[in-house]
Amino acid sequence: MHNGAEVVAVSSGTAALYLALVALGVKPGQKVILPSYACNALLCAVWHLRAVPVCADVTEDSVNMGAGTVEPLVNESVAAMIVPHTCGYVADIDGMGALGPPIIEDCAQALGGTYADGAPTGTRGTVSILSFYATKLLPGGQGGACVTADAELAERIRMMRSCDETEPSPDAFNFGMSDVCAALARAKLQGLAAALDERERLADTYDDAFGEYSVRRMWGGRQSPCFRYLLRVNDGLDSFLERSEAEGIISRRPVWRPLHHTAGGACPSTEALEKTLVSVPLYPGLTSDEIDTVCNTLRPLFDSGRGDT
Repeated sequence: MHNGAEVVAVSSGTAALYLALVALGVKPGQKVILPSYACNALLCAVWHLRAVPVCADVTEDSVNMGAGTVEPLVNESVAAMIVPHTCGYVADIDGMGALGPPIIEDCAQALGGTYADGAPTGTRGTVSILSFYATKLLPGGQGGACVTADAELAERIRMMRSCDETEPSPDAFNFGMSDVCAALARAKLQGLAAALDERERLADTYDDAFGEYSVRRMWGGRQSPCFRYLLRVNDGLDSFLERSEAEGIISRRPVWRPLHHTAGGACPSTEALEKTLVSVPLYPGLTSDEIDTVCNTLRPLFDSGRGDT
C-alpha cells in the first residue's frame, strides 16, 4: 500500500503526530501550521512539544486547508505543517508541499484512500501518520503508526518510541503499541478493502436519499474513503441535532470545536462549516433497516424546513 515505506507502530495517532514533529526537528517555540477544522489531537501534539500552533482556514467548498489559505502563514519560523485528509476528503498535499515546510500527512481518516492519480494517500508527505482508534477505518482499540520512506527519519522515531535500552532523551517515552491492539488491527487489516467498499456503497445510498443536502454532491470533492458522511444544514443546526437525537439517531458536528477558538487566528470559512455541517451514522456494520431508518427519519427534517439550505 505504501510502496515499501517504513512503518513504525506507536501507542496512538496523537503519539504518532508528536513523534513525527520531533523527528522532523521541530523545536519549542517554532511554528507548526495546522487546520482549524480538525480534532484536538493535532493541537495537543504541537503543544506537547511546546511548539506554536498556527491555524489555517479551509478553502472554498472544502473541509481541508489548501495552498491558498496556508501560503500567507508561511515564514521562516514555520518548521512543519500537519495536513489531514479531513473526513476522507483528499487534501492538496502537492500544492501545500510546494510552499516549503515539511508535511506530516495525517491519514487518520483516510487509510486506504487514493489521490486522483490512483496513488495511495499517505505517500506524499515527508511522514504520514495513522490512527487505529476504535472509531477509525482500521480499528484496533487504540494505537497508531508513523509511515515514511526516509529510513533515518523512521529510525529516529523508533529511538523515541521507547525510553529503555537506548541513549536517554527528553523526547523519548513509552510510546509503544500494545500487543493486543496490534493483533486486533492486524486482524482487521484483512477486511479493510471490503469495509471501505461498503462505506462507499452506503454513501451512495445516502447520496440518493439526501440529494442536494449531500456535501459529496454539493462540492464534488474527492472523498477517498468515506470516513464521515456529511450533510449541510444552513439554518438551525443545533435544532437539527436535537431533533435527530430525539428520533433516536445520533448525528454530530464533524469537528467538536474548531481549533482557532482555542489557539487563535481568523478562520471565517471554518466558522461557516461549524454552523452548517453535520455527520450522520455511516458504519459498515449498519443493517439495511438501520440505513432506511436514517434516511427516512432525517430527510423529512430537511424537507420540513428544519434543515433548509
